[in-house]
Amino acid sequence: MVFNNAARALLCKAGANLPVVTHDWWAYLVVTGCGGKVFYDSKPTLRYRQHDDNLVGMNATWMALFERFCMLMQGKFSHWNDGNIAALRKLHENLTPESCEILEHFVKARQMSFVTRLMYLKRSGIYRQTLIGNLGLIAAAIFRKI
Repeated sequence: MVFNNAARALLCKAGANLPVVTHDWWAYLVVTGCGGKVFYDSKPTLRYRQHDDNLVGMNATWMALFERFCMLMQGKFSHWNDGNIAALRKLHENLTPESCEILEHFVKARQMSFVTRLMYLKRSGIYRQTLIGNLGLIAAAIFRKI
């Protein structure tokens, strides 16, 4: 991950020891939420550092996907979202109006009844990068695990 001074300043402003689980996802949320641009380079220049103590690893196998599903059903992703939401709210004045609206739709979606929850999730525009990820997001919404 490489970022400019503006991104660094935002991340520093959010503070240290935030209740976020994945630093790369957190940096993406902050930069895009505050109107910055993210450029994804699909050419890997470093190998993914995988070790036994990784909280979240690559989900390239069926077993890894199954483990992610189990984490979802145990409420871990919901807990992670709690942390991301709390940390993003610290930067509320830096978030774009559109990002504030997306965040509030997502927060409301987590609290609503079944049909309204799905409507607010769709209205928020939040999505995952893959079909399986999007199906997992929908499953999380259905089972109140977002």
